[in-house]
Amino acid sequence: MTQDNSPIVGIDLGTTNSVVAAIIGGKPQVLNCDGMPSMPSIVGLNADNQLISGTVARNQLAAFPDRTIASIKRKMGTMDPVELGDQTYTPPEISAMILRRLRDVASQAFGQDVHRAVITVPAYFDENQRQATREAGDLAGLTVERIINEPTAATLVYHADSHDRRHIAVYDFGGGTFDVSIVRMEAGVTEVLASQGDTRLGGDDLDQALLDHVCDQFQEEHGIDLRAQPQSKFRLLQACERAKIQLSQLESTTIAEEFIAEKDGQPLNLQMTVERSTFDELIEPFVERTIECIGKALRDASMTIHQMDDLVLVGGSTRVPMVADRLRDQFLREPSRAVDPDLAVALGAAVQAAMLQGRSVGSVLVDVSTHTLGLEVCVGMSLDGPELEFEPIIHRNSPLPARYERAFSTMVDGQKRVEVHVLQGDHREVDRNASIGRFRMDLEGSDEKHRKLVIGFDLTLDGMLRVTAKQPASGRVEELTIDNALSQFAASDRERVQSRLTKMFDESNEINSSTSWDDEQDDSVKVIDIDSQVRIEAPHEPIPTRGGAVIEEAKDRYPKAYALLQKSEQLADRIEGDDAVELDSLRERINEAMRDGDTHEVEELAADLDDLLFYVQ
Repeated sequence: MTQDNSPIVGIDLGTTNSVVAAIIGGKPQVLNCDGMPSMPSIVGLNADNQLISGTVARNQLAAFPDRTIASIKRKMGTMDPVELGDQTYTPPEISAMILRRLRDVASQAFGQDVHRAVITVPAYFDENQRQATREAGDLAGLTVERIINEPTAATLVYHADSHDRRHIAVYDFGGGTFDVSIVRMEAGVTEVLASQGDTRLGGDDLDQALLDHVCDQFQEEHGIDLRAQPQSKFRLLQACERAKIQLSQLESTTIAEEFIAEKDGQPLNLQMTVERSTFDELIEPFVERTIECIGKALRDASMTIHQMDDLVLVGGSTRVPMVADRLRDQFLREPSRAVDPDLAVALGAAVQAAMLQGRSVGSVLVDVSTHTLGLEVCVGMSLDGPELEFEPIIHRNSPLPARYERAFSTMVDGQKRVEVHVLQGDHREVDRNASIGRFRMDLEGSDEKHRKLVIGFDLTLDGMLRVTAKQPASGRVEELTIDNALSQFAASDRERVQSRLTKMFDESNEINSSTSWDDEQDDSVKVIDIDSQVRIEAPHEPIPTRGGAVIEEAKDRYPKAYALLQKSEQLADRIEGDDAVELDSLRERINEAMRDGDTHEVEELAADLDDLLFYVQ
């Protein structure tokens, strides 16, 4: 089998805008689309029924809202149908149209077909939403090498060359979602300690708040609700978005739209001056919701604001003055904007892509699970029947990858079948958690030893969950991979969906569907040179050691094992007795396996070390 050395790009698939980046000339760089570093996350159909996207689609949104779709990211993870022209699509299909355009931009930049990507998602995306994103990448013809969290990606381009311990709050306020992550960076390892967020909170809500204010004023004066008229609503929504941007620099701005409505056969114009102070009052509740998330994340990380060394801003909504002002008051420090907040996530995804290809980068990533995962279990019987509760297996903020097993018992002797119902959430009541998959397992035997069941959860770095159920006495094993269970399309539908999208891509004037690429880069595709702190080097040769300890180079070849070794050093003083002896032995054996280049042995021993550290924490 030959190794695939084709380029891997990083993609920030955003609610409002999307960005594609790659490592070019040893540096993470953004690839221009339509002359801009970011592309509006909007798709549509033109007058000839051809697919359009980005700026061109945005320009027709107000005039043809029935032929244009924006902010599809907020529907990811659902099967809510969306109409585009006379056709109905699922959210992953619409996202695939955006990704396909970005793939084409990257292919033109590289002069070859680009089919591999690292795609970012909000940290608080659940399993359904993550799988929908992977599905969209697949429909766009991309092999999704990794799904990573947006705030986590952003940390990869901040302080990448620092080896001092630093605690950073990453505040990611985008167009449709909000996340905050508390991150520890030390000795080249980036460890996410906790994440909180709201997938229904972003710049779209700020625009809507201003829209409601303007519409209420207009309705009071003219008796007409512009929100009930689709074309007028979308025109005004775009005007409110422009006003929001202008108010980031000006104390006041004017929203003016001619012929916005009609009354008694006469056209009506809209002209209204909006003060920044008025806008601040409108958006204050949304900003306060982000502050509440910060408090929760800090509590989860067992830290305080005063222990933060840096506050990193990510996402376009952080440009709103009130947001920065409120954060200054909360953190008593100036927020960091060392990297463009609109581009940091895509640049970090490009760095992660380089790491997957074996390149040396400035930081090793240790991410966490943002949701608790577990099972529906019976805890007793009542007159109403079984008493059911949610039993956590992988707790929120567990380091990834995470692998845990738990022993359970059947309800009665001789039980012939058990249903394993996998849930996601933080509530004891089953119905208050999200169902993400279930499967049934036939059982054997009727004696006491056959009642024991072992359920294992294995959560990967990109949030894919594998659940296994074992009956040790019989040797029976059943398995569920959640990414398959959550697939947005049945196998019978996939071919039809893929065929329809391929036809759209082939007929679009924006997308080069050819499989051959010119050696020269297309003049319309520019590379944005970002002066980031990341240094990309060639892969290292065999790892040298000093005094039996693996030095820095180990983190590039064995990032998980290296991160666990770093963690074990921090916990060493708290481990005593037999556990301390086992820890020393594991560390020495991992070092030896690293020196020998025995990848399989390193992975096996790292799993043992991970288990030991879990039990002693």
